[in-house]
Amino acid sequence: MPQQIIISSTPEEVRMGLVNNGILQEFMVERAMSAHLVGSIFLGRVSNIVRGIQAAFIDIGLDQNAFLYLGDSQDLTEGASVMIQITKDPRGTKGPTASREITFPGHYAVLFPFSDNIGISRKITGEEERTRLRRLAEKLRPSGMGIVLRTEAEGVTAEVLEADISNLLAEWNVVEARAKRVKAPAFLHRELDLSVRMVRDYFTRDVKEIVVDNPEAFQRIQALLAGMKDAEDTELKLWDSGEDVFSGFGLGDALASLADRRVELSSGGYLVIDHTEAMTVIDVNSGSYSGKNNLEETIMEINRQAAREIAHQLRLRDIGGIIVVDFIDMHSEENRQEVLAVLEESFAGDKMRPRIQDITVLNLVEITRKKSRQNLEAVLFSDCPVCSGSGRVQSKEAIALEIKRRIRGLLKKQGSAKEILVVTHPLEAEYLQQHLLKDWNRELSCHITIEADVSLHVEAFMILDNSGS
Repeated sequence: MPQQIIISSTPEEVRMGLVNNGILQEFMVERAMSAHLVGSIFLGRVSNIVRGIQAAFIDIGLDQNAFLYLGDSQDLTEGASVMIQITKDPRGTKGPTASREITFPGHYAVLFPFSDNIGISRKITGEEERTRLRRLAEKLRPSGMGIVLRTEAEGVTAEVLEADISNLLAEWNVVEARAKRVKAPAFLHRELDLSVRMVRDYFTRDVKEIVVDNPEAFQRIQALLAGMKDAEDTELKLWDSGEDVFSGFGLGDALASLADRRVELSSGGYLVIDHTEAMTVIDVNSGSYSGKNNLEETIMEINRQAAREIAHQLRLRDIGGIIVVDFIDMHSEENRQEVLAVLEESFAGDKMRPRIQDITVLNLVEITRKKSRQNLEAVLFSDCPVCSGSGRVQSKEAIALEIKRRIRGLLKKQGSAKEILVVTHPLEAEYLQQHLLKDWNRELSCHITIEADVSLHVEAFMILDNSGS
């Protein structure tokens, strides 16, 4: 299917969207103030080693140390220098995750300086083509290094592959030379900026148009495409309208929907997406869909559509880690397997390689999806200052009962005043005045005045008697 890559680049941020037949499939954002570290290479210093978890913490000169899993490799000592590459961006209080397996990705090949293996993308299935590419990789790989040929290498000539690998080798030579001159901790290599990196990694023969709104980014992408044989039929356009490029392509609503917890299905059913510390939970609901005469077929229709939309939302929102989906109950094992097959098919174009673990008798499906950078929610949104990210605050009734308990305690004190002032958030003040104030005055035999203070937290309140206490 024909696809578009849309890129908006400003000094503050870069946004990239992958569009398929007018539908936004993936959306990524990188901000200048929170630089993307994945792919960056550092010469780090081992800060400390924790044998109990087979890990080392590496000082790379940033605020947080990098986490390095040691596995069977036990050759590091505290204070030693080690070259590492960042594989996951820092998230919250967790520092970046690193690996000692250094990689240099190109459009057609990936170079492994510290390995001597040869690999061919599993998506290239023809045996004859796989044999041809393996022979080329054996011939073209630098001595003592490993090469993996990516999906886009299919059908590409030896000359094009050689040029790609030569560029990657030149990058490695620069990093290797720099590592010999500097003292740890030191920065050695940064990945390309998002606009160029996304074209390199997401461009396929199906991409027929790339639209960029920044002249400098346009020139960098133009230079990249010039070396890509499969980009000959792709049109690169500079967006020079005053309108935001995503709005110009009718994608404003799709971007606005990224904040929605509820996702509507065209059938009338809907998804509810909730994030927890450990996982993302997606609930499938029938909503207003009454469907067909047969109940099981009605349920299947919603679950099929939900499976396709879940695959879309995971890509669009860049949700990684563990995902648990609660489908509407299906009583037939055949139907459960059909829903799994729809999910598997819908995941086909996802570069983060989601894996479906299975479906339980309770119709729960566990999915794992690769997570290398901060997910979109962490980039675009922050915790609510009112609920602190919990998504809820105490009900007006619960706060009212607490206020009443406090007033009772105050009135029991010897010599307590009978004139009481309650100061609370305007929403709570309105509720108390309309529903409870008269009854409280009569029941507690005192005179209570309610005042609103917009500066107070919605759950906060103050109780004052006429003595000022």
